[in-house]
Formats: sequence, C-alpha cells, structure tokens
Amino acid sequence: MNKQLETIRIILIFFASITVLFLLHLLQELLVPLLLAMFIALLMQPTLVWFEKRKFPLWLSVSIIWIFLCMLFFLIGAFTYKTGMEIYSEKEFILTQVQDKLAGLLKMYNRFTGKEINLEHLASKISSSISSEFIMDNSSSFFGKLGSTFEELLLTAIYLVLILSGILKYENYLMYLGGEGKSTKYIKAFEEVKSSIVSYMKVKFIISLVYGLGITFICFLFGLQFALFWGFIGFILNFIPVFGAIIGLVPVFIMALIQFNTPITSIILIVVSYIFHFVLASVLEPIYMGNRISLNTIVIITGLLFWGYLWGIYGMFLSVPLMVLTKVILSQIEGTDVIVRLLGTQKE
Repeated sequence: MNKQLETIRIILIFFASITVLFLLHLLQELLVPLLLAMFIALLMQPTLVWFEKRKFPLWLSVSIIWIFLCMLFFLIGAFTYKTGMEIYSEKEFILTQVQDKLAGLLKMYNRFTGKEINLEHLASKISSSISSEFIMDNSSSFFGKLGSTFEELLLTAIYLVLILSGILKYENYLMYLGGEGKSTKYIKAFEEVKSSIVSYMKVKFIISLVYGLGITFICFLFGLQFALFWGFIGFILNFIPVFGAIIGLVPVFIMALIQFNTPITSIILIVVSYIFHFVLASVLEPIYMGNRISLNTIVIITGLLFWGYLWGIYGMFLSVPLMVLTKVILSQIEGTDVIVRLLGTQKE
C-alpha cells in the first residue's frame, strides 16, 4: 500500500512539475515584468525607508524613484543608440576590414573544398542587410530593451509602482496571509529572500562596475575604438553569472581583429581582459560574496541554463535571484529538505 502511495506521489509531482513549467512558459510576458519589478523594488526599499524617515509622503517617494529609474533607462537607451549609430557610420570601413581579414580564410576554404565563394558578393549581401533599423533593434542593451514590446514595459512600470507602494507594509500582508500560526515563518522567509537578493545584487553591481571600468581602461590603453561602449557591455553582461563577461569579450575581440593590423595585438588585448575578469570572478567576487546567496556553483550554472532556456536573456539575468527564491519557497514545504540541501548550504 505504501509503495502504491509513493508511486502515485511521484507521478503527481511529475505532472505538477510539467504543469508549472508549461505555465512559466505560457505566462512569460506577465511574469518577467512582475519579477523584474519585484527585484527592483527590493533594491529600492532602503531608499523608500530613507524617504519615510524624512517624512516624505509615500506617493512622492515612489514618484521620485520611478522618475529616476525612467531617466536612467532613457540615458542608457540613448547612449547605446548613439554608439550603435556611430558603429553603423563606420560600416564601409568595417566591411572592408572584414573582407581583408576573411580573404585568406576563404581562399583556404576554397582550396580545400573546391567550392568557390564570391567575396565581393558576400560583402554586398552583408552590407545590404545592415540598416539603421537593424542598428536600432540590435545595439540596445538589456536595460534598453527591458521589454520587447510596449506592453511589457508598461506592465513593468505598473508592477513597480504597485510593489513600491506596498513594500513597506509587507509584514502586515504576510501576517494577514499566514495568520497567527505562520506569519512569523513567512516574514522570516521574505527577509531571507530580500537579504540574499539585495546582498547579491550589491556585490554583483560593484564587481560588474569595476569590471566595466577595467575593460574600458584596457580598450582605451590599446587604442580600441568605442572603449566606453565595450566597458558598458562588459558591465551589463557581467550580471549574467559564469558566462556573461566572457560573452562580452567576443565583440571586443571581433572589433580588435577588424581594427588592428596584426592579430597578435587582438590576442594580447583579450588575454589581458580575460586575466582581469578571472581575478575578479575567481578571487575578489567569492571573497566579497561569501555565503550571501548560499547556492552551489553547479546549481547556479544549472539555473542559468534552465531559466535561459525558458525565458531567454531575461532568464539569464534573473537566474540567481530566481534560484534563491526557489530555494526559500522549497524550504517552507515539508518533505523538500533533501532538495534544499542539494541547492546549497543554509545561511548562518
């Protein structure tokens, strides 16, 4: 009898998991803005508390924060658009350099395969495919494209206002939901989520800022064009755990190959940049991060791949906060102790 019950339990868990995954995918356009707004609100809560202590009305505090974030959003979008148009203005030079760099490789390909590739025709196709609209759509950063549609942007803004308006009273809401028996447990879980995510984001922001400034300086030192832009890309992509900073070095390497006469200069630039990244990611970040998120490295990588597959670039950026949230939720459910321990150690 017990064996049959266990089998039924496993089957139910399996179908429940499939259902949850299906709903996460189906409701992506609603959930992604909600989670973005929630995590931004957690980061902004100390600012709200600061305003509250100085007797600012809640509506004024929320308005100031919202306007500040909108201005920041606009400035980032304007910067990336301006840089994108500058790169677009160098289109002919870039295509000429690409043509020269690829000439040797294509000749080698033609020689070994016996297939002829018309280099001028290839360059013409690339040139015709690049337009100002293409630059507008593809040069924007993650924050410049916070929502792929106006509806997602609007939802994020609405969610943010609503969450900011009520986040200072979260204890009252949790006490109402949990009653006298579970309110303390819910409040403790919320505090754990908030503490882990805010601590992680603070450290990640500082490390990413140092990395972005470092990449800017290295590119400037080597004389690479658009050094500030590559540093900004490095800063943004470093928020993607494990692989983000490395992905950010790819366009730097391509631009270096195009600009510099010898590939050795490009290789040295990338090696120096990677060593800088390695020191930050492997030495300084673990020291300052400590056990703030208490997630295993394998879990972080798995979460990155899972949420990235499910929600694309948004999932990659949100993967660590989502894994922290998942762990805390599971810790409140009986019978999930083993899963929680597999996800990582408990915070002291």
